[in-house]
Formats: sequence, structure tokens, C-alpha cells
Amino acid sequence: MKKILYFLMLFMGVQAAGAQNSYDVMRFASDELNGTARFVGMGGSMGALGTDISVISTNPAGIGLYRSFDAVATLGLHTVENKATFLGSEIKDNKVSVAFDNIGLVFATDHGGDNLKYVNFAFNYRHRNHFSNNMEIAGSLIDGDNNYFSQQYALKNLYDISGDYIDYNDYYSLDYPWLGLLTSTSGLIDDNGNLAYVPEGSDGRYPTYMNYRSKEKGGVDDIDVNISCNVNDMLYLGVTFTASNVDYTRAAEYTEFCDNYDYYTIQNSYNVSGNGFGVKLGAIVRPFEYSPLKIGLALHSPIWYGLTDRTSATFYGTGDKNKYIWDTRDYEAYGEDLFVDYEYTTPWRMNLSASYTFDTFAAINAEYELVDYSTAGLEYTDGFDMDDLNTEIEANMKTQHIFRVGALFNLSDELSLRCGYNYISAPNYEDAAKTTFKMHDTSTEYMNRYETNVLTLGLGYAGESFYMDFAYKLAMQKADFYNYYDYEFVNPAATVDITRQSLLMSLGFRF
Repeated sequence: MKKILYFLMLFMGVQAAGAQNSYDVMRFASDELNGTARFVGMGGSMGALGTDISVISTNPAGIGLYRSFDAVATLGLHTVENKATFLGSEIKDNKVSVAFDNIGLVFATDHGGDNLKYVNFAFNYRHRNHFSNNMEIAGSLIDGDNNYFSQQYALKNLYDISGDYIDYNDYYSLDYPWLGLLTSTSGLIDDNGNLAYVPEGSDGRYPTYMNYRSKEKGGVDDIDVNISCNVNDMLYLGVTFTASNVDYTRAAEYTEFCDNYDYYTIQNSYNVSGNGFGVKLGAIVRPFEYSPLKIGLALHSPIWYGLTDRTSATFYGTGDKNKYIWDTRDYEAYGEDLFVDYEYTTPWRMNLSASYTFDTFAAINAEYELVDYSTAGLEYTDGFDMDDLNTEIEANMKTQHIFRVGALFNLSDELSLRCGYNYISAPNYEDAAKTTFKMHDTSTEYMNRYETNVLTLGLGYAGESFYMDFAYKLAMQKADFYNYYDYEFVNPAATVDITRQSLLMSLGFRF
């Protein structure tokens, strides 16, 4: 078997490796509330209000409202806490990170025309998504009704698929998971298909307790270039060109323990990196000449990504072989890790906003954003399709609705108070599941995320040219985490309460 697999890997190259699953690709399509402290303080709701560098990524026409030069940089302190409950056991874990969230410049040029008032240019760097995260889940594998749950049964199903249908001569159609093969080679399942740990095993030799740990790091960085204009102080138009960079790494470890201190562990390492490009178009109109009401509309094209996955997995534990170890890297495929190049197209986005200014005292902005995650698409760089993964995306993901509202109150000529709220609906169906295990996908876990509520507060100081802003963000979300998917029964989920908090400070100059 080892010689056959090695032969296959040499000839198949990246064509044999499958891309990541629907859960991993979704994270690169999401848009976290981040940017300047002024923007975050208002809940990211400035699409029609404009005049902040961060609207470059929501409604590009908002840059057209500038009448002066602006330079701003933002530093953020971010924390995420996960409270995971699994069959009555609760564990909290957290992660703290610091990042430059924004550095941007706006050049406002007075065109001097009767109709065309300003033509503006803007450049902005934004740390769009923070992926730093730690999580731990542990608990009994036997529930209150004495039902028994173990990952080994799910792995045996993958082993059955892998072992029964591999055709050594037809290697281009090899579409079966490494996990099934590793399960066999490691000794977790013997040559006759018997499990090393079974509920009927002797001397208490069957898993009764599990522990899962993961560490994530990295993010998505955007560089935006904007051109916008002001037509007669009634119509504002803008376009933003976005270059995105992805770098995400996850290390995970899942262990099942037996009453007699036997155990088995699966360790996973996963990294995805690459670049993408997208375009955003925006418009803001004042429908009534003597009214401060403004209405905004923006359309975001997909981001067209070129990505590379790198994965590796290790099985080890105790048993009849005393200590067994098996590693995907024993079959080197273009280096130490299995890897594959592919293309990922994110969904279109639509943003509708409206704002109203109450003289110089206050301003309010509300907006609605729509994105259908089921329309995301994957394909291999070499042209091979990913129909099964795209089908999983369509089955798991749905249309997400995002509502934002923000308010600004000027306490004096220099001080202002801001607040905001976001409601973000779930991106996936409640019964979504990771059911597709392509060849190089060596992780089994997945998480179904539900609605998110975000509260923000901000405080700003504006001098003659220098300004300073502060913001606090609190985001709360619930999720169901599954260690694995089993085709025969629904395994219990760990309920996870995710709390994200951010403190941001922006320093800027306008003149």
C-alpha cells in the first residue's frame, strides 16, 4: 500500500490533492468591522455620510466628500474569548493580539469647475480580518442517555471509502481522503477493518474522554486605491481597486483517552496563502438641494483569489504496537507538506445606505448589506473542477444580511461622541456539515456560526489640523462546533460563545 500511494503522489502532483472545504474558504470572503477608530466607533455605518478613509472599502463615493488632505493611522488591541461547553464540561480560552489596523492618505483636489467640484485620490491599508484565536474543548464521550460517541467510527467510514475504491491505474480520479489511509497505516484500524478501540473492548480499553485544542493566526490585508469626484455638491461617485493578501495558519490536536490510559491523537497543520483582486463602485446622491439627506449605493465585485493550501497530519498513540506514528510527510509531495494551488471567487456584495445631518450637532447613518455566500466558487488552477466542494458550499451557505446604524454627537467644537450597532445574520444553515473530504484535507472539525451582535462606542478630539479618535468594539456570537462528521449518526456539538473585543486609537492630520 505504501509503494502504491507513493507512486500515485509522484504522478498526480497537485491534481490529486483536493482543495479546502467550504468552511475554510468562507473566512476569506467575510468583512470584519475594522478600520479607523472613528469608523468603528460608528459601527462601520458611514456609507452615505462619508468623509472617513475607511469608507473606501464600503462605499467608495464617500471619499468624494473630502475637501482637504487627510493622513491617518490606527493601532488596535484585540481579544477573543471562546467559552466551549461539551456534554456538560466548560472550558474558556482566549487570545490577545496587537495590529496596525489602518494607514491611509486622501488627496483632495479642488477642480474649480461649476459642476465638477473635486476630484479626490485615496490610498489605504487595512487589516481586514484578524484570525488570531485559541480554543480548547474537552469532555466525556458518553452522554446522559449513555450514548457513546467516538471519532474512530467516522474515520472508519473514511477508511472504507478509501480502501474499497482506490484504482491504482486510474490515479487522476483518486478522490479519497488521506485521513482514511492514515487511519489504516497508523494501526487505528487493522488490515481486517477492526478498530483499535471499541466500546466492547476489554479492560476498559475504549475512549471515554476527548480533548481538542487549536491555535490560529494570520489574517487578510487589503490595499485600496480610490478615485472619486464631487459633482455639484449633489452627486458623488467613486471606484476602489482592492488588492488582498491572505495568510492563515491553524494547528489543531484531537485526542481520545481510554479508561486504561491508552489514547490516540490526530495532529493537523494547515496553512493557506495567496493574493486576490477586486473592484468596488459607489455613488452618493443628495436628492433634495436644501436637505442634508444623502442616499448611498455601492456594489462590490467578487474578490478573485489565487491560493495555495499546505497541510500535514500525524497520528500517534498507544495500542498493540505500543507506540505508533504515521505522518503525511512520509510521502513528500513537492516538499514536506501536501499542497494544492487553486482559485477562489468570493460572492458579490451590495450596500445601501442613508444619512442625515442635524446642523452641526449630530449625524446618523444607517445601512444594509447583502451577500450570498452560496454563490462562492472554487476551481483548480490547472482547470480541473471542484464540483463536490462547490455543491457543499451551495448546500451549507446562505444569504447573509447585515444591518448597521451609527450616530455622531458633537459635544463641543473639539469633542465628539459616537456609537453604533451591527446585526449580522448567520452565514450558514443550522444543519450545515463538512461532508467532503478531499485527498489532502486532513482535518475533520467544523463550526456552524450563527448571528452576530456588535456594539461600539467612540470618542474623538479634533483640533485645527490634528485629530485623535478612540473606539471600543464588542462582538458576540454563538456557534456549534463539531469534532467530526459521521454519515451514520449526528455526533454531539460543543456550544461555543465567542466574544471579541477591540480597543482602537487613530491619529490623523487634516489640512
